[in-house]
Amino acid sequence: MKKIFQILLIITLILGLFACNKNDPIDPIDPIDQNPTAEELRLANPKNDIYYQIFVRSFADSNSDGIGDLKGVTENVSYLTDLGVTAVWLLPIHPSPSYHGYDVMDYLAINPEYGTMADFEEMIETLNNHNIKVIIDLVINHTSDKHPWFISANSSTSSPYRDYYIWNNGNAYESFVGGMKDLNFRNQDVIDEVKSIMDFYLEKGVHGFRIDAAKHLIEGTNVILDNSFLLLELNNHIKETYPNSFIVSEVFDYYYQMVSDYYIGSDSAFNFFGAEQIWSKVGKLESRYLLVSNLLKAYNSYREIKEDFVDSPFLTNHDLDRLASMPGFMNDTERQKLAATILLTLPGSPFIYYGEELGMKGYRDNSQDGQIVPGYGIAYDEFRRTPFLWGEVEQMTSWFPDEMNLDTPTLLEQKNDENSLFNTYQTMIEIRKENPALMYGNSFVSYKDNTSLIQGYIRHYAYEDYTQTLLIVHNLTTDIQTIEADGTVIYGNLSIQPYGTVIIEIEEGQIEDYS
Repeated sequence: MKKIFQILLIITLILGLFACNKNDPIDPIDPIDQNPTAEELRLANPKNDIYYQIFVRSFADSNSDGIGDLKGVTENVSYLTDLGVTAVWLLPIHPSPSYHGYDVMDYLAINPEYGTMADFEEMIETLNNHNIKVIIDLVINHTSDKHPWFISANSSTSSPYRDYYIWNNGNAYESFVGGMKDLNFRNQDVIDEVKSIMDFYLEKGVHGFRIDAAKHLIEGTNVILDNSFLLLELNNHIKETYPNSFIVSEVFDYYYQMVSDYYIGSDSAFNFFGAEQIWSKVGKLESRYLLVSNLLKAYNSYREIKEDFVDSPFLTNHDLDRLASMPGFMNDTERQKLAATILLTLPGSPFIYYGEELGMKGYRDNSQDGQIVPGYGIAYDEFRRTPFLWGEVEQMTSWFPDEMNLDTPTLLEQKNDENSLFNTYQTMIEIRKENPALMYGNSFVSYKDNTSLIQGYIRHYAYEDYTQTLLIVHNLTTDIQTIEADGTVIYGNLSIQPYGTVIIEIEEGQIEDYS
């Protein structure tokens, strides 16, 4: 018996030696088997996503009344998955006297033109089942003058809601005109109301919030720090129960120095400075050699406040003229493609404005009296928020007559065109998701050979024992630009086509060679 035991022990040791052979292709410690799965990386980076910004009124109509609705979003989840986005941001969905919804009448209800709370819950469940997160616009700088709080506050100085607002000689203060009355965030009761609203929607399954007009929440001296610490209080509150929840603040300012401190209380902030750099360097071809160095200045500024900052880059949004209507991008699909490629290779969580992937046009009428649109009335920002071009009449919204996009190829047309702008977005989103160095982290190192002709950067990501390093170089000219690099080309080629891009996987040890 003892002899048999010894034989078994020897066999076990021999097998163990074979198992420890580092050249064994099935060795469990082989690095190739240690690569984290896509799901592991997503769970490890809950604040990194690819967002699609939806104006519900314009997206998809499920009941043929001409107005987009929540069921329209639900029924088109396949489009969101085909495009490849991992999250959506819904513009205001609450009851409101205006078409845009930024003057809320009831934070705990759904705009009846968009559907019901049951429709909202169904949409959340459907999107979450397809691994698509949802954040909603949280418009808390002000309420509508038709909100019950304000109606009560305005009716009597003894109203329990009187101190919910800011008063000057008996008049409620407005930082934005049109019956939008500013809330008083020096009143803790107002802060507690907002916390309750956030809890309500997080319990329904939303992932987080876009904070509208974040720099206006508290006005006066020391406003940046006051607002940053207010956001910190709100963020700390939701993180207690929902640690992976997400707050992205809208600090509408083109100076990155004015945005940095908002990272004290926000998980992220929209990068208006970065968007402007793309407009000027790619669209207007102004000081092209400064594109990467300027972006790096902004990132370093954010990093001083929060080392693991998550940027929110974008090209345009509902408050801006559409990219296809901006100087340099008008009637130039190739430059629009380059802008998209830059956006989807930058650090952070990129935001895509609905229709941007189709090259939809739209610009605001800046005349004081707006523009009279036959069949609609006076319009201002409506031109930036027109119906999505499905190319299928059944789900097209028709609430606003859009004359600007009569010649813009629809989704139906672009899906079948491999050279379309839509397919560029789809391809770049897929590449971003497949490469952790693009999808995660905030590394950004300037390429050593940057000029006014080409602009490049290095993105690096590490998770446990896994690392990836990518060199991304963009051609900002109409001529082919050739570079030299050792590594595996995963997109484009070393002879970069006009307004094209090359992405090369390099070794981690080569970073200094290219920076």
